[in-house]
Amino acid sequence: MTVEEIDQLLADWKQKIDLASQNLIDLHELPTYQRLCGVSGFPPVQLAGITLARVTPALEAMNELFQHFDLLIKTINQATELRKQLSPLWVSEVKVKEIEQILTGTSIQLAVVQIPLAQRGLLSVAQTANAIAPLELLAAMTSAFDVAKNAVLEVDAAWMRLEAELAASEAEIVSLQRLADSLGESSVGELSAARQKINGLRDKIESDPLGVSANFAREIKPLILRVKATLEESVRQQNQMREKFACAHHLLSQLSELNRQAETALRESEEKIADHSTWQTPLDPAQIEALSQWLTRLETKFGENILNSIRIGLENWTAKVKEYIAKEERAYAANKAPLELRAELRGRLDALQAKALARGLAENAILSQIGADAKRLLYTRPTPLDKAAQLVAQYEQELNRKPYIK
Repeated sequence: MTVEEIDQLLADWKQKIDLASQNLIDLHELPTYQRLCGVSGFPPVQLAGITLARVTPALEAMNELFQHFDLLIKTINQATELRKQLSPLWVSEVKVKEIEQILTGTSIQLAVVQIPLAQRGLLSVAQTANAIAPLELLAAMTSAFDVAKNAVLEVDAAWMRLEAELAASEAEIVSLQRLADSLGESSVGELSAARQKINGLRDKIESDPLGVSANFAREIKPLILRVKATLEESVRQQNQMREKFACAHHLLSQLSELNRQAETALRESEEKIADHSTWQTPLDPAQIEALSQWLTRLETKFGENILNSIRIGLENWTAKVKEYIAKEERAYAANKAPLELRAELRGRLDALQAKALARGLAENAILSQIGADAKRLLYTRPTPLDKAAQLVAQYEQELNRKPYIK
């Protein structure tokens, strides 16, 4: 290794040490780290559970990290001092080799490790000393730093969010309980259990934030989500039921209007048409009233949140009202048909008489007589439709046999 390469290596080491020093200082100055270690005026936190298992080795690794950092600095400083002793006029190969050995060889002696008796043989030593190269030590320090940093930051994040998270969950539980009460749902037991668990976890935030976080994610959050999903499904079903009731009222109104129209058409046909054979009697208003009372009873049960029986009852009610609507539509059409036929015959007769006038047959005796008889019947109450229809057909046949008069 040349002097230039040594200088470059020392410069690289200086940069690495500066960065490592700053990052160690930043981690040490975190209030969470100081609370966990009990330094800078903070009393040490009495850790427990998952946090104790996770943080204790991380803090031990951090303490060892500072010790190793001191060893690394001393080693690099040693190499730096030797470099200063190199003469610019005459380079000592021995010194260069020594510096190279310090920077790249196993030049750092770690702490002496006591070997347990159970692991020793008759000729084994009781102690061993480990030597390591600076770069290898830096790699080990980097790994230890990541472990310590991740553990501290995880605790820091847990301490930062848990109080707000638990408070938000309690508020959501209260909101869900109100919703459950309004829906008549029995979610009290689950929500009460969740609230008790939250109270128990709140007392453990200081000593075991990681355990509290894991417990919250594993037990409380799924419970709240489960209750929320159940209540939201209940809300959805009730909204659907409200829509079905709105549809039911619309069908009932439609039936009432059809009944009125069918009844009106029947009375008008009875007054204006002589033939009663095709008429149909509309529903008795008592039948419609019975449907209305049935719907009212279903709505009362809906207010009591008896959804299953309501769903079946409303399906049966809807089938019955649709059956009645179809019947009333047929009755209305049947009762209206004679009136529509009379109007059609009147219009047809007027058109035929206009055609006769255009052909110069307006004063034809036969056509005039048939036309007068047909018009008299069509404008008589009640009108004998069959006879009137025969006369109109006869008028048309007679008109078509007559030649044009010019």
